[in-house]
Amino acid sequence: MSPTSTLLLQKKDAILDRWFDLTLATYAPETAYFWKKQKDPFANPVAHRFKSGMRGTLDALAGNDETPTAEVYEPFLDEIVRVRAVQDFTPSQALAFIYLLKKAVREALWEEVAGQGLFVELFGLESRIDVLALISLDIYGKCREKLYQLRINQINTQYSRLLKRAGLVCDFTSDDPEC
Repeated sequence: MSPTSTLLLQKKDAILDRWFDLTLATYAPETAYFWKKQKDPFANPVAHRFKSGMRGTLDALAGNDETPTAEVYEPFLDEIVRVRAVQDFTPSQALAFIYLLKKAVREALWEEVAGQGLFVELFGLESRIDVLALISLDIYGKCREKLYQLRINQINTQYSRLLKRAGLVCDFTSDDPEC
């Protein structure tokens, strides 16, 4: 286990709290306040999903010094990206939470990194976080594609109903001889 992984585990709670706070800052103040104060996962499922995804992501980062793979990280990142993909964010805003992890890590680990000369290890960790951004981009693309497909299906259904009501479409499954 690398020194940065050990530090990640030691400072995990502080990093998670800071990462969550930084991510909440991307929302309206009222929303952020509610999500931060409401602890019940049933009354506040978004914050619960965020915390669950963040915890899993950080645990996986701390336990693995290899280049991140989608198989390992996708379940954790999906918890967060799926929510942010349906919200009123641009793609860069939706995925900014990954880069906020880098900020939270630097803030929590900087004294130890500087004191022990672990700059190369920190850069390696930040490179792994950059790979998480790419994995998140793939998840985001899939989520948006699914949303667009659902919207197209909804429009097609509405259009079909309107044509049937107007008598412009014949239903071949009916026994009506006028079709």
